[in-house]
Amino acid sequence: MKKFLLASALFVLSAPAAFAAGNPWVGTWKPNHAKSNYVEVNGSLIISTPSVGIMRWEYPAIKFAMEGKPDGSGMSIHMPSKPKGLVETVKLLTPTKLTYSVVIAGKLIKHGTDELSADGKTLTATSWIGKQSKKLIEVFDKQ
Repeated sequence: MKKFLLASALFVLSAPAAFAAGNPWVGTWKPNHAKSNYVEVNGSLIISTPSVGIMRWEYPAIKFAMEGKPDGSGMSIHMPSKPKGLVETVKLLTPTKLTYSVVIAGKLIKHGTDELSADGKTLTATSWIGKQSKKLIEVFDKQ
């Protein structure tokens, strides 16, 4: 019985690490200015999984952090001067593609998709400000 409890405890404790290890989004991503026509933040993006089913995006350069379930519901956002009514949703469509939207006070500000390359070394963020205007492409390389 003790061996079973120990094995169960080790499994539970290792589950978040295993989820992170198996999640291709996890890592530090650096903007590739040469391949991008738009760079939102001139600094690294860190994606992690602090617990099972939860993803976290951080831009340390601007003290921005967002986390939650990538199921289309609103994310928890932390930033120095957060606009009132800011809501961002992220929905994982496949293991390597997600869609997101940013809304402030009920008005769509930005939306797009993020997709990982087949080798998992490149993240391409395609977005639009407001309605379908100019396509913005931001490419990141995994560090």
